[in-house]
Amino acid sequence: MPIQKNLLHCTVLFLVIICLPSFLFANTFNQLVEQKHILESQFGVKTLECFPFKKKIGFTEDQAPLIEQCLQGVSKLKKALMEVPQTDYKEVGISDRFLKTAGFHTILIDWKASSSELVRFLNSRKSRDEQTGFLDRIRALKREIAQKGIVKELYCSKEISNGDCLTGYMNLAAVHIPPKVKRTGWHELMITHSSSPSDKPNKLVLGFNESPAEMRNRILKDPYETWRPKRKMYEAIQEKYGKAFKDKIKLENFICSADITLEECEKGALNLMEASQSTDFRMRYWGKVILNRHNTIIEDDFNAQIRFDLPAEKILEHFSRKTIKTKAEENTTLAVKLEKKTKNNITRLRAVCDLEGLTSKLCAKAFKTFIRFVKSNRDYQVALPWDTLMFIDGAQLSRVNFALNSKSRNTYLYIDANSSDEQFSNYLKKFRSGSYDLKLH
Repeated sequence: MPIQKNLLHCTVLFLVIICLPSFLFANTFNQLVEQKHILESQFGVKTLECFPFKKKIGFTEDQAPLIEQCLQGVSKLKKALMEVPQTDYKEVGISDRFLKTAGFHTILIDWKASSSELVRFLNSRKSRDEQTGFLDRIRALKREIAQKGIVKELYCSKEISNGDCLTGYMNLAAVHIPPKVKRTGWHELMITHSSSPSDKPNKLVLGFNESPAEMRNRILKDPYETWRPKRKMYEAIQEKYGKAFKDKIKLENFICSADITLEECEKGALNLMEASQSTDFRMRYWGKVILNRHNTIIEDDFNAQIRFDLPAEKILEHFSRKTIKTKAEENTTLAVKLEKKTKNNITRLRAVCDLEGLTSKLCAKAFKTFIRFVKSNRDYQVALPWDTLMFIDGAQLSRVNFALNSKSRNTYLYIDANSSDEQFSNYLKKFRSGSYDLKLH
């Protein structure tokens, strides 16, 4: 009886598995690329980004759930667009909120929203006359601001709504600039949700709801007087730690992002210095390290992001998974060798690895998978106009967004280097010559 019971359980499990839809076993990144093709060809969506303003991610592995959520949001969006007549949205961001921004062709949608919520949001459009009136008002305010000589380039961040942008311009237009000030030293001014440090010495970031008086005080400050103390402190930190980093871990670029203070930058440098005492840590390549407020991410064999307050022991723990130098060199040599094998193959696809955010190990793995695909599909040829297959790390959010919106996407196919043989084959066969047809499924 126990044997029969176990056999029954196994049979039920087998039936459940074979009855599950195939998309449950598909690759998330590959599906996103397919869905983007459909959104672009069927609905005119030119730009699609996954969590474009997400600052707090966490660790390397925390990117994958966001990419999965993005796919869920995209799938819901496609379904909703089929129910909404005459949409003209050109830029879409999958996010955790709804927002209409940058005029009337750019939106953020909540990935977890229901279909009915999405349809309602997409349908809530201003009339043509209302849109024209709003844009005329924005242009008039920008002309008024330009006459004050405040800045050469003025714009609103896409993180804020159209209404918030208008409020920001109204407050800025109300700023009184003394007659003797013909032009401020600012070259670029961005209005966003709140004032914050900029990543450039001549760029000013203002909050849309700051009062005209608050804006005036910040505008009249000399940008170089504001930036000079920061620059001196950064130079001091570089002088104090830069050479030591180069000597110990061969680190070429040590950068503190604009979202941390100088004190936080030095704290991060101290943590990194402590971690660099480890022989194991020094066995890895270090090309560029960016200290920032929220994230610790392994980008590839060379580059990384590290949260400024992450203790040395946690740094060592997270980066212990990073490939050691000797293995990275072996993987790179293998990838180059495998790339040569793929040249002039029958598929008409030139296979290449992403130059950013892809480890040599993953690059070599993808070449091996592609070579097996070519051997198993000797009659396969890709549909025109595609001529290049680029391997991407589909578990890295920044590279996913790059691939979805690359200017080369009309001739490049992007595929996740993590794909299994089956996922690789299923994806490429959808772009086969004579049968290319990404349907609305």
